[in-house]
Amino acid sequence: MKIRTYRLQFRDPFGISRSTGLHCDNVFVELDGGWGEAAPTAYMRESRKTAENALKRIGVLDLPDLDCVEEVEAFVRRRVKGHPSARAAFDIALYDRLGRRLGIPLWKLFGRRPRPDMTTSFTIGIDTPEVMMRKVDAANTFDILKIKLGRDIGHDLSIMRAIRRKVGSRRRLLADANGGWTLAEARRALPVLADLGVEFIEQPLPRGAHEEVRRLRKTAPLPIILDEDSVTAADLPALVGVADGINIKLMKSGGLTEARRMVAVARTLGFSVMIGCMIESSVAITAAAHLAPFADYIDLDGNLLVTNDPFEGVRSDPRGRLTLQDLPGLGLRLRPEYSTIFA
Repeated sequence: MKIRTYRLQFRDPFGISRSTGLHCDNVFVELDGGWGEAAPTAYMRESRKTAENALKRIGVLDLPDLDCVEEVEAFVRRRVKGHPSARAAFDIALYDRLGRRLGIPLWKLFGRRPRPDMTTSFTIGIDTPEVMMRKVDAANTFDILKIKLGRDIGHDLSIMRAIRRKVGSRRRLLADANGGWTLAEARRALPVLADLGVEFIEQPLPRGAHEEVRRLRKTAPLPIILDEDSVTAADLPALVGVADGINIKLMKSGGLTEARRMVAVARTLGFSVMIGCMIESSVAITAAAHLAPFADYIDLDGNLLVTNDPFEGVRSDPRGRLTLQDLPGLGLRLRPEYSTIFA
């Protein structure tokens, strides 16, 4: 297994309720021709170094048959506690390897054909009102915009009103507070967002505030999707009656194996499903896109937010509609100009 760290440069400073960044250091793995990617975050208690070290530990394990991906995932999870993005990178590489060996795309292995209406939202990060409006202008072809909120309630409501005026009634709007509001702020915000035609609010309160979210939901005029609270399938039963849906991310769950398990459990419990991402290259974004046929909402724009994506995979048209190729495994191609970096 080869391990490579690579810095993705953001097109613009990217802000959420907790922080603003200019770049991220992601860790790539290559295993018998299969590619995977880790996007470690401090929020998940990971870093570039911890992801690299975890992958090195995985690389020396006496693993089961690599074609039996679920057995390998369970084996690795027992022996490498935590480190979800590192485990995700290895898990993704195993699936890419298997699909290539079988000669079929992962969506066919997973059993559901891509839909023509699979459309990703495009994220507008927190910034000054002027910068955010400029980003909205630059994203004027996308059908769905997701607006990051959660640092200042006054700013949040004024920018949402300004964005709705700018885009008119035709464009779909989503909002994500990344746990940045108090209960009182959320109760103030939700009626305004509903009046503006926002489809749902994502993670309005901090992770773990289940009882407060439950109280908020009783009078909420729009659905509540939880992201930071829905890490693995084991988290979902506790969210029944708390939320309307969940956001599944490979970097939280530990890869495609657990993400597929989360989809199944979520459907059993009656949740809507969003497939989301961190800021990632086309490796991890394409991996998640193979689960998009199972999702109600798709937020897979991480590769669109960077300037130096080394890979080509899932395609996005100007409106955000996604197309998966009928190619083996993930269906990736390493751009020639990056071949020496990833040799």
